[in-house]
Amino acid sequence: MISPLSLQQLQGRFGGELINGSVQFERVCTDTRKLEPQALLVALKGENFDAHDFVIELAGAGELEGQALGLVVDREIPGCSLPQWRVADTTIALGQIGRLCREQFKGRVIAITGSCGKTTVKEMLAAIFAQRHHPCVTRGNLNNQFGLPMTLFGLSADHDVLILEMGASGPDEIGYLCGIGKPQVTAVNNVMPAHVEGFGSVDAIAKAKGQIYTGLDVGGTAVINTDDGYANYWLDRLPAGVRSLEVGLGHQCAIHADNIELNDSGCPSFDLVIEGLAHPVKLQLLGEHNVHNALVAAGCAFAAGVPAAEIASGLGKLGGVAGRLQEARGQRGATIIDDSYNANPGSVGAAIELLAQRRGKKILVLGDMAELGADAEEMHRKIGELARERGLDALFTLGPLGTAAGVAFSAGRHQPLHNYRDREPLIAALTHELNKDTTVLVKGSRSARMELVVQALLT
Repeated sequence: MISPLSLQQLQGRFGGELINGSVQFERVCTDTRKLEPQALLVALKGENFDAHDFVIELAGAGELEGQALGLVVDREIPGCSLPQWRVADTTIALGQIGRLCREQFKGRVIAITGSCGKTTVKEMLAAIFAQRHHPCVTRGNLNNQFGLPMTLFGLSADHDVLILEMGASGPDEIGYLCGIGKPQVTAVNNVMPAHVEGFGSVDAIAKAKGQIYTGLDVGGTAVINTDDGYANYWLDRLPAGVRSLEVGLGHQCAIHADNIELNDSGCPSFDLVIEGLAHPVKLQLLGEHNVHNALVAAGCAFAAGVPAAEIASGLGKLGGVAGRLQEARGQRGATIIDDSYNANPGSVGAAIELLAQRRGKKILVLGDMAELGADAEEMHRKIGELARERGLDALFTLGPLGTAAGVAFSAGRHQPLHNYRDREPLIAALTHELNKDTTVLVKGSRSARMELVVQALLT
């Protein structure tokens, strides 16, 4: 935190009840497994847990004092002498603490959302700003109502830029996060079928993601990816006094890419054109789709005042993001591309395009794409068709939905289906396919745990 806060400040601003007085704190803890004696413990509740139960147990054993500095709870903890801020909802209280931390910060605040690629854009921005600034950046995928406040708690007086990743699995979540983080520059990287079950439709996803624009205050800048089909939808709904900065492949954009080329590994180079001047960029990331990510990052950085040449230099410094198209040597000399972090139809399509450009035998290993709603089977079928059309040599799938992809891939090819319900037989079958002339790309939703497949192929 930039400056200490107190329970009295929180109660005076947001209501609730103080029990056992107030206390100042500079750290916040939400994990009852890692209690910190000098931190405020926020007792969160979820579908399958309630931290209050653990806190009550500690208090009953006389072990709570010394384990935390104070508590945020939705009911008084009996037998506890620690200061307590009793509120109606501890998750909302967590966000309120984060909001006060954000209000202490005077630097530029950038926020990114999107169906895929938002973490890569965030890391690109971090690389750009790290050249001359001290950015505070969302750690890992802590991008929801629990994770975003934790990033704000990490702000210090040394930070001069705040880069927030915002994720959502349902309506109004982005608007809620914007109310806490109060960004001044925002971007939707793209809209694709992801978390459709939570939103209801792709149109609803676009509307929900667009809250990152409608939540801007006067003087804010909306970076619009004109290559996305919802660009005009967002432009038409920008609040009065909010500026727009359009980025994309089209030369009409203030920031666009020209002369895109891929090297033998699949890493793109291009001219980053900003206000008519070209700046050469060589990305260390695989896949032409990362040019789109780079344009969105460039737009955000430019809107925040970074010179064009510095943006181009920073983009070339990012060496990669774990679980996102990371290349490694596997068993028997095979090339393994780890894209296991997550998957939706758009990101799988980009991975197929990358794999199709490789020499030798090309194998896609796909774990089921989750949360696609009623059209899930059809979306998997289309992925199988795309893999066949792009000339991949084999498709191995994990999970029941993979059958639809496998049938579509094998149509007219008289090839056996490589669909598995369990990870171990999949790995065993894949191992027999490996040699120095084979490239295997592994991808899937988080629930498929495809990183375990990657680990097995590397050892």
